[in-house]
Amino acid sequence: MRVVLDLSLNGKSLLSRELSSGNTLVGRNPECDVCIPQEEISPVQFVLRKSGNQLWLRNRSSEGTRILSEGVTEKITEEYRMADGDSVHLGNLLGVCRFVVDPEAGKTETLMSTPEVFSEVFVVSVPALQRGESFELGERPLRLGTGEDADIVLEDPYISSSHAELRVEEGRCLIRDLESRNGVFIAGQKVTEAEVPPGSTVVLGQTGVVISSTRQRAASEGSAPFKGTGNQLIGSSGKMQEVGRMIQRMAPHDAPVLIMGETGTGKEVVARLLATLGDRALHPFIPINCGGLARNLMESELFGHEKGAFTGAVNQKRGAFEEADGGTLFLDEVGELPLDMQPQLLRALENKEIRRVGSTKSFKVNVRLIAATNRVLGKEVAEGRFREDLFHRLHVLTLTLPPLRERGSDVNELITHFLKALVPGDEEVEMVGEALQKLRAYKWPGNIRELRNVLQRAVLLRRFPDRIEEEDIQFMPSTLSTLAESRSSMGVRTLVEIERDAIMAEMARHEGNKREAAEALGISRSTIHRKIEEYEIEI
Repeated sequence: MRVVLDLSLNGKSLLSRELSSGNTLVGRNPECDVCIPQEEISPVQFVLRKSGNQLWLRNRSSEGTRILSEGVTEKITEEYRMADGDSVHLGNLLGVCRFVVDPEAGKTETLMSTPEVFSEVFVVSVPALQRGESFELGERPLRLGTGEDADIVLEDPYISSSHAELRVEEGRCLIRDLESRNGVFIAGQKVTEAEVPPGSTVVLGQTGVVISSTRQRAASEGSAPFKGTGNQLIGSSGKMQEVGRMIQRMAPHDAPVLIMGETGTGKEVVARLLATLGDRALHPFIPINCGGLARNLMESELFGHEKGAFTGAVNQKRGAFEEADGGTLFLDEVGELPLDMQPQLLRALENKEIRRVGSTKSFKVNVRLIAATNRVLGKEVAEGRFREDLFHRLHVLTLTLPPLRERGSDVNELITHFLKALVPGDEEVEMVGEALQKLRAYKWPGNIRELRNVLQRAVLLRRFPDRIEEEDIQFMPSTLSTLAESRSSMGVRTLVEIERDAIMAEMARHEGNKREAAEALGISRSTIHRKIEEYEIEI
């Protein structure tokens, strides 16, 4: 079941936006998922929450939100379950919610085709590096050591400058000791040269090197591996081609994947692609935003609860792990998970079993975990905000998404894709040259999400029905206040936490330059200096 929000003016449809699972913020704030630049709209007017085939509207405006349902208009001040055809008044716009049944959903199609050919791909990861890197072991051997000429540079005083070499031979992964000082160990045994079975950890000095393997589909030249998956990886730049290759290598594997990248780089799209291209494609994909869960209900959302487990638990509830059994569980913003919840997540991953809140019995679940974060988890571990054992459990296969400012011509392809998706019906809207140049020249601090929101505003505000001109392009940069305003509307994090994280993210992006970070956040240098001291942020 797809849910679409159509925005119209005086009966003329202007924009169509498909709602993804989880929360969609609607309001005037540029941080909102659907930004409507009208003064009569609150910064965050309401939150739409899609759960399965249900859609809930949670009001966030002091004036309430007017809903038209079956010819009757009522003002909603709290929460309301939306039905197909219900309309929401948004200034002079009308937003209509449509529930669309995909006629192809649930169907399987068998085609006569050439059997797929798979090749074994070995992946080398070093959890202690804390840089989110993994290395493919191909035809060329990989040398490990502390020297600058090593392929994988390790930081360990007990490792030699040229310590060991990994290579592939006749489909096997082999390691050879390069006459190191302290040797190479597999399963506690010192080896000079040996085969490393997938799933094994090789110990060099005090550092563990994890060898995993995936099956890679051998694609013919010119093939489009993501066509028809229902999720699209848009962009033909070198960096996105590398992301595509990594997705293909990781998808058939069952190990956890940690996706890293700035906010708005498309981490959930990649997670869905990993699930779609893997062996669990026909089983559930359950996304959970850890940053959007109320702390007092987080355990219930993940693991479920029994009837009567706490006040308000009027029925038994299946949690995300149980809903995803046999399929894929995607934990977005996993870095926001409170410390007191992290041991429970670790136990569920290691024991592959969960216990509902209020129950005394545990039961097995079989899920593949994909996690995502815009935080540097290695730093979170060092500062005591994230458990080291959970970090290593998640940090098996890693994938870092590039920011949009590093993707060159991909902006053109994304513009074409979003315009086609946002313009309703069979209408065509052209982006004139000056408008396109304006978009190309922008640095996109909010990445793909910001590009989509800028295009949404342009589609809504366009002066001519068949084209978007330079004057229709309006940039509404995020500031510290707009970030806090939108994220606090979810009601799960304090203002201090939101501001601290926003400042840390900008300081990291600008490599410690306080002037540039302050400018990006829309605050003065004196303010950022004061808040860095107030929030005890280490530079």
